[in-house]
Amino acid sequence: MIPDPVVARERLRQHADEILAALQDGKQPPVWETEVVDLKEEAGRRDRSGDLLAAEPRNQAAVDKLAPELRCFSNSPGGGAIVLGVDDKTHDLIGTRLDVEWLRQRLHVATGVAPAIEERVVRGHRLLLLLIAESEVPLEDPDHRLRWRVGDQCRSVDRAEWWARRAERIGVDPTAAATDRRATDVSRGAIVVARALLAEAGDTGSADATDEELLTRLGVLRPDGSLSQAGVVLLCPSPRPGLELSQLDVVGGDVTSTFRPAAGSSVLEALREVEIRLDALNRVRPVNRGLVEEASRALPPRAVREAVLNGLTHRDWFRSEPTTVRWIDEDDTLVVTSPGGFTGGVTPGNALSTRHARYPALADLFQALRLVDRQGVGVPRMYQTMLAEGHRAPLLEEVPGPAVRTTLAGKPQVPVVARLLVSIEPAPRRRDVRVAVLIDALSRRPFLTSVQAAEVLQVSEAAADLALETVADCRVDGHPVFAHVRDAHVLSGELQALVASGRFGALPVRDERFWYRRSDSDTVAAVAALWLEVHDRVTSGDVATLTGMWQANASKHLTALAEAGNTVARGPGKGRAAHFQRVSR
Repeated sequence: MIPDPVVARERLRQHADEILAALQDGKQPPVWETEVVDLKEEAGRRDRSGDLLAAEPRNQAAVDKLAPELRCFSNSPGGGAIVLGVDDKTHDLIGTRLDVEWLRQRLHVATGVAPAIEERVVRGHRLLLLLIAESEVPLEDPDHRLRWRVGDQCRSVDRAEWWARRAERIGVDPTAAATDRRATDVSRGAIVVARALLAEAGDTGSADATDEELLTRLGVLRPDGSLSQAGVVLLCPSPRPGLELSQLDVVGGDVTSTFRPAAGSSVLEALREVEIRLDALNRVRPVNRGLVEEASRALPPRAVREAVLNGLTHRDWFRSEPTTVRWIDEDDTLVVTSPGGFTGGVTPGNALSTRHARYPALADLFQALRLVDRQGVGVPRMYQTMLAEGHRAPLLEEVPGPAVRTTLAGKPQVPVVARLLVSIEPAPRRRDVRVAVLIDALSRRPFLTSVQAAEVLQVSEAAADLALETVADCRVDGHPVFAHVRDAHVLSGELQALVASGRFGALPVRDERFWYRRSDSDTVAAVAALWLEVHDRVTSGDVATLTGMWQANASKHLTALAEAGNTVARGPGKGRAAHFQRVSR
């Protein structure tokens, strides 16, 4: 059985502290590096002559060097520990100045692993102890290799062996369990589709391998020759359809076409056919982007794929009904309904930021087939691609059954937001789901506090603050994206002016985006009411910044509202201290 995470971490800490104690006393431990502890010098600290350079709190070279070691330890039974700041050849103490929070965040971005990091001081040198927990799923290096710790080295391991060891240790995931099926029970069509997927992803080595070697690389053919339950679910002929597609003209209207897999076909074959049919339904249409008309799919193909894959990966496979996919022609909308409710603490309110796989071995098989890049990023990718093309965010909800329903709405589409997002600098931030979510939110509301940002990002307030700092560093045409009104974040005046000038195209007349950038009394009342929900007072300067109107006009509107007893009441202050408060009811 896998030990309690707290117990496992304490064991790692004890192993590391034994070596650190020897370093403190100037003694040699029985072994410097073990199967669970590795010593590392901070990469990027030496010049070409080998001389040591000054330490810095941020060093991307160190992250790049540590990332594969983290994956290796995370893949290993029991995890592992890295002592950073020690020459791994001479064992001389060098130290490190790396900022702990920065390092943890950068390692998490690079690997999906967020290690516990503790500071140690040994003979005046600051060291960092990285404690890496055992992963629930295998973590690939960028070249798609899996490695784990053997002795004091990281060695390659195939998926089948990894899952066999995992099943022995945990015995929980039913899709990792052995069955009485063999390689000859796999559908011929599934083998053809698997080879095609791997070839399309550039993995020709796996695509050209023998059937047995291919299934081993996918992690479904165990060392004893049996198939895992994940392999049976996805690759063997299915006694009942696991996936169905229907096309409707309107919601609740006529069904114009359907696809139901033929008897004896596998779920993977059905998935391939559904993707082909969705590609045809997801038609190319013209989109007006300012003075230019461009061709665009009704829905982002990547979001469509992620929605379907989520509906298969995370469904309850002990239920007999299929995952259903519906395409609504008139609305350019996709609706995927998968049997089984949310699990593992995931809810509609945190699905953007919370990762959980109902069946880790099955989720890993989708990754091994290159259908997904990395487990746990499907929902964030749906959000990012939908918002980046001017659509609404995906709607995820639990419905009676229970079942999880995911809706991607193609209409309305607002190219202004899409053009704004593709103008973000630095360019990598255009793919950052946090940037997309926050800018989309601020196109619909006048401001965000840290608490409100946490709600839309579905993260803690501390994590929201980090995201807000990230967006604050972004620019569009050299102008900042954010400005501040007291404790709130708003889109900067320069960016608002670019939107108003048509730099990103014209806003639809009836669209709710940037509704607050108007100068009428109703807008002032609505903006003031929102502000007073989270503040005890509002000033004409606040309203002027939030709406873009002159401060004198904002003052006139607020005064008129106060005199009419509408929304606000005049506060006791005068002159510079003048302000308005919420109307007492």
